[in-house]
Amino acid sequence: MVLALANSESNHQLVVCADKQMLAERAKHLGIDVELIDYDADANPLPHTKGTLVVDHIPMAAPAVIGELNEANGHYVLKTLERAAQGCLSDEFGAIVTGPVHKG
Repeated sequence: MVLALANSESNHQLVVCADKQMLAERAKHLGIDVELIDYDADANPLPHTKGTLVVDHIPMAAPAVIGELNEANGHYVLKTLERAAQGCLSDEFGAIVTGPVHKG
C-alpha cells in the first residue's frame, strides 16, 4: 500500500518507517519503479516527489514472505509504530498513517 504513495505528489515530506530492503523487494515484485531515499532527520523537509519514497530504515528481524505471518517480526511492527509515534510527539512528524496491522 505504501508503495502506491511513490506515484503521488504532495506538498509535504512523506517519511515511511519501514525496512528499506523489504520495500525494495516489494516494489520489484509489484513492478513499481521507485527510488528509496534514506531519511535524514537533520535535513530540511522537502515536498514529496513522484517516483520516490523517503525511508526511515527500521530493520526486520527476519525476511518477510508474501502471505506468511512471521512472529519473529512482531517486534519490528511495534518498532515502526513506536518510531512514528515518537516522531509525532517530538514534532518531527506531523501525522501517522498506518496500513493494516496483523494482530493474529
